[in-house]
Amino acid sequence: MLLLQVGALAALAVVVHAQTTPLFPVACELNVLIVLDRSDSVKGGFNKSRKFVTDVSEELQIGPEKHRVALIVYSGLSYRREVMPWNFAKSNEEFVRKVNALRAIGGTTNTKKALEVGLELMAQRNVSIPTLVMVVTDGRSADDPKGPGQILQAQPNTWVFAAATGDPEKVDTRELMDITGNINHIVMHRGRDLATDITRRLLRQAQDKCRTTTTTTTTTTTTTTTDPITGCELDLVLVLDFSTTTDPVYNSYKDLSKRLVSQLKIGPHYTQVAAVTFATVGRTRVRFNLKKYQTQEEVLRGIDNLKSRGGTTAIGAGIEKALTQLDESEGARPGIATKVMVVFTDGWSNKGPDPEKRARDAVSSGFEMYTVAYTAHTPGAVTLNNETLSAISGDVHHTFTDVTFQALIDKIKQRNLPCMP
Repeated sequence: MLLLQVGALAALAVVVHAQTTPLFPVACELNVLIVLDRSDSVKGGFNKSRKFVTDVSEELQIGPEKHRVALIVYSGLSYRREVMPWNFAKSNEEFVRKVNALRAIGGTTNTKKALEVGLELMAQRNVSIPTLVMVVTDGRSADDPKGPGQILQAQPNTWVFAAATGDPEKVDTRELMDITGNINHIVMHRGRDLATDITRRLLRQAQDKCRTTTTTTTTTTTTTTTDPITGCELDLVLVLDFSTTTDPVYNSYKDLSKRLVSQLKIGPHYTQVAAVTFATVGRTRVRFNLKKYQTQEEVLRGIDNLKSRGGTTAIGAGIEKALTQLDESEGARPGIATKVMVVFTDGWSNKGPDPEKRARDAVSSGFEMYTVAYTAHTPGAVTLNNETLSAISGDVHHTFTDVTFQALIDKIKQRNLPCMP
């Protein structure tokens, strides 16, 4: 599993595991619901929480046709709760002005009721675009927010985050887990500036392709809008064992690869595919990179053209070569595309770098790692080295065979589904 610790020095703690959805919703239009705690428990840090919200909002393009924002400010049941509906702010400037006018008023913390009000607002949102929910609280509620939290998590095309305020040692992380349902979606910050910087960077990566740039000359002004993000971006790297031990089955690896590609939506805004073949260290090559082919037919033809020359087996070298596909010059889309690496091998490795270590490097770089072995009876084929296969993939949920291959296809295909008919 991908493990990214964002929050060194206890300023921000976010753990990001590899997943088929991006950390933040990637789209040029968003619903953004902010639920802001201003009770007694956060009263001393409310100004910092408010500043966190306004600073992070600079990465959004707030307006009726871009990012539609709603806001709930709450404390106890007997205290005035402010509910600002969708599009209460028509611009970033208006949003900052209205948020800066908010004041801490104390009282108990009733996050459950605030989330119930949030669900009422969710029913009024534009359901055709993704929704980002950010609950800013210390998690020390007088009521139990788990029920409405789970309903929020179950909303289609919705990401639920919690940003904890104040001292992380005083935060009820269990409650924040109940709200988000995912440890990856909890931000805890003692140093607001670093928390803000990292959150803004992640949002910026998610929204980069939605920016509009203007170029002015002496006579004309030209406005260019970058290609929109579809939310279906996937960078898929196929790593195929073409060593001598796989001579009887390497064509089966190619057939499985083609079967996978045939069920994906291929294109510059959807799935891009690269292929790496390996044998001994000197026979490990990127056969085509992520930006080489732009249609399904081209990728399938590229796989068909792969040839094996045999040799000893360097699985680690194959994974190492696949890591070159992290580079934008190779066609990678960092911060936008889900990264998946599928290694087709029997698990026997006798040359080159340690495959387990290189697999950990790949996971640390953001790849979801999977292994696929061919088990059908084939004359001359070797038995499988299941120990190495498990070490590369990390766990049984990432280890597949030709028999279970459709389950892997269905898993990878999830990223493309929103853009499929």
